[in-house]
Amino acid sequence: MNRYGATLAAIGLLLTLGACGGSDKPAAASNRTPIIPSTPVTVPTETPRATPTPTPVDPTTAARQQVLAAYAVFYTQVINGLRDGGVTYPYERFMIDPALTAAKDNQTYYKGLRRAKISGDGRLLESKVSDIRVSSKSSTATVVACVTDNLTAVDKNGKVIAKPAGKISRRDGLKLVKGRWMVYLTETQDKSYGCTR
Repeated sequence: MNRYGATLAAIGLLLTLGACGGSDKPAAASNRTPIIPSTPVTVPTETPRATPTPTPVDPTTAARQQVLAAYAVFYTQVINGLRDGGVTYPYERFMIDPALTAAKDNQTYYKGLRRAKISGDGRLLESKVSDIRVSSKSSTATVVACVTDNLTAVDKNGKVIAKPAGKISRRDGLKLVKGRWMVYLTETQDKSYGCTR
């Protein structure tokens, strides 16, 4: 073989190796299929739905529940105060004037002047808020309740000075004072006024 033949054979071999991918250079980008597309793929999305408009909440709904809870505490505490307490019973935790003064005057009469022993019990049977006014300046509510008053007062000489009233209705006013519903007005009614059962 001569020189020219050997050179031609070497060039042919190089061309063959180059065609088989023997080169370390990457192929042109146009010949390759990309793994990550170069153009963004749009994913179909759901059409946004209108957000339902929330139903307005009546601010008196929560206030009514708070009033009834405060009233239940009030009635229980009044019964405890009349039966077990005295003039110094902490009525100011759930009452303000004029109801507070009336409760203390009542205790002064029965427990102080008459030295009465009060026994029995009382229960809140049902209650409802008959009127409520909620505002940033002054919030008030009226509760109509059906209660039992089975308290008996016997003075120091053994004389009964107060007999159980039985089932009665109450119409009491509450005010919102520093975030707490407090009883400020108390009124006893005939049972037909607020008792439904």
